[in-house]
Amino acid sequence: MNSRGRSLVRVALVNMPFADWNRPSFALGQLSTLVHREFNGRAQAQVCYFNQDMAEYFGTRLYEALSVSHDHVDTGIGDWLFRHIAFPDMPDTTDEYFQRYYRGARWEGFRAEILRAREGLRAFCEELIGRYRLDEADIVGFSSMFAQHVPSMALAALIKERNPETLVVLGGANCEAPMGAVIAEHVPAVDFVFSGPALNTFAEFLQCVLDGEIERADTVPGILSRRNCRDPRFRKAIGTERDIDDFFLPDYDSFFDALEKRPELRRTGTSEPMLFFETSRGCWWGQRSHCTFCGLNGESMAFRAMAPDLAVRQFNWLFEFAPEYTSLFCTDNVMPRNYAREVFPRLDPPPGTSIFYEVKLPLSRQALRSMTDAGVTVVQPGIEALASSTLKLMGKGTTSFQNLQFLKHCDEFGIKPEWNLLIGFPGEDPAVYRKYVEELRDFVHLVPPHGVYMVRFDRFSPYFKRSEEFGLDLTPVDYYALTYPFGADALADLAYFFADQNLAAYTLNAIEWHDQLSRLVAEWRAAWDGEPGGSRRELRLVATDDGGFAVRDSRSGTLQVHPVDAATAGLLRRLSSPAKPDQLAKDWPDGPDDLRRRLDHLREQRFLFTENGRVMSLVLTEADGEAEDFAQEESAAADTRRLLPLLTDAPLRPDTSPSDAPLLTDAPR
Repeated sequence: MNSRGRSLVRVALVNMPFADWNRPSFALGQLSTLVHREFNGRAQAQVCYFNQDMAEYFGTRLYEALSVSHDHVDTGIGDWLFRHIAFPDMPDTTDEYFQRYYRGARWEGFRAEILRAREGLRAFCEELIGRYRLDEADIVGFSSMFAQHVPSMALAALIKERNPETLVVLGGANCEAPMGAVIAEHVPAVDFVFSGPALNTFAEFLQCVLDGEIERADTVPGILSRRNCRDPRFRKAIGTERDIDDFFLPDYDSFFDALEKRPELRRTGTSEPMLFFETSRGCWWGQRSHCTFCGLNGESMAFRAMAPDLAVRQFNWLFEFAPEYTSLFCTDNVMPRNYAREVFPRLDPPPGTSIFYEVKLPLSRQALRSMTDAGVTVVQPGIEALASSTLKLMGKGTTSFQNLQFLKHCDEFGIKPEWNLLIGFPGEDPAVYRKYVEELRDFVHLVPPHGVYMVRFDRFSPYFKRSEEFGLDLTPVDYYALTYPFGADALADLAYFFADQNLAAYTLNAIEWHDQLSRLVAEWRAAWDGEPGGSRRELRLVATDDGGFAVRDSRSGTLQVHPVDAATAGLLRRLSSPAKPDQLAKDWPDGPDDLRRRLDHLREQRFLFTENGRVMSLVLTEADGEAEDFAQEESAAADTRRLLPLLTDAPLRPDTSPSDAPLLTDAPR
């Protein structure tokens, strides 16, 4: 070490629970590459996958439940489990926590299992610190998203007990202003907190360490410490962002090595290993109409997409990990609109490749074909409702017709959509729930949602930023006060999830209908999965051996075959896109009475979906896309009255949905 600074800085980057065991940290992988690329010979970095060690400690199935299941994510248990380590001098809140969450006989076994695991957590963390020699590192960095926050603080406290000279830093989505300032002010074990994009600020920080001028980091916007966190200039600041085309591949070597040493995780887990990648930041729809419940992107909504040539290069790099790693997960909030034309046709994915993207509906059949040919077979389409009135409340810019049409196209193209049915939006009409109860059984031949969930109020969302406009009285959800020993003002700045303290009509309506809707969706999932030895339910137009047509309908569990003539078969194809009956009648060759008779028959068989005077067929056909050239639908949230095609390669109305996102980096939440 020289007189001014350090000759070689060892950086340990730790991926804490409850990050998924089966995926590397994109953020820490980027930081590791940054250190080696820009500080070669002066600093070295290693990514430590503590989350995999913890998955072994808890048992893979329990760990997966704690990290993924809504039953547990929404209770904050992942953070609460580490409270006694992070804040050892504070009173125990076990009784209060279990009075609020996991009450009753149903959870008795779970409570006992959690408390047994909690007893040994400190000793296990101490063991891991020694195993990875974290107390010998110059810098230990944590990336925090969701329930990684208190676990990171807990390990920071234990590291500082062993070696107070180790610099502990924390960044990620949980640290964006003003949340990060609370940690800098109230958690002494954390020396520096990175707010917002951190590739630039971490490089500046590391240079300060190398120069032996650590105090200089206090002058960098986006870096918080106890010394500057009360200054509004720094408390509200986020780091500057690197251009998305300043491209460098994440370092996944530590992830591969860690997973290879833990074959039991693959054997006992339900999740397959997958690799993260990034091709855009922000949301191109959010720039125009921020979805009311979406708290993604923080203050960085502006959309930035990677140049197509660089995206192709990144995909080809990812393809090199096949056949061991063929599941690829994109961190983008929304797929770039031009990729179906400019990127996907240039890809040659290895056999078995499955790429995940968040997408904005509507998508043309041409775009879907381009996507699936490139391996994009799992998507999060942001459906979230099957009622256009609710979608309008969200600011989605889509309709229920577009959502159902997409679910039908998923059958045609072999796409797996990941979606939830959300209820409880301020202003949501309870008539929507009655309509769901009447109609959900009609959809059991389509891919079901994972479940029915109450909408959440997240920091950075319009519901949060304009809470008074929506009549909301938002306070942090209950588990924050049971986990963090901070005052009310600090918790208000720290929290990401909020609850409305008003017992408003929209809340009572959603609570009243929630259980019934959940049962219907559970039945839908059971029907979709099929009985043992059986097949999934279907509703499909088929050609018969005698040259005619029939609709095969097994939605009830018993197959019924309904013969239809050529005119009705043509009508079903025409209604692959929605239409108003009176408009159809103008061109119906056999007159309006014949059309009305046919539509009435199709309604009786529950083959049609009706909303706001329009009808659409639920029947799958061999040519669902034939109608799209002449089908016109007015966009649900259009700023003008101009009619738009229902399906288009460049949709006017995209959306955002929750996703995994890289942390402590320039990528989105």
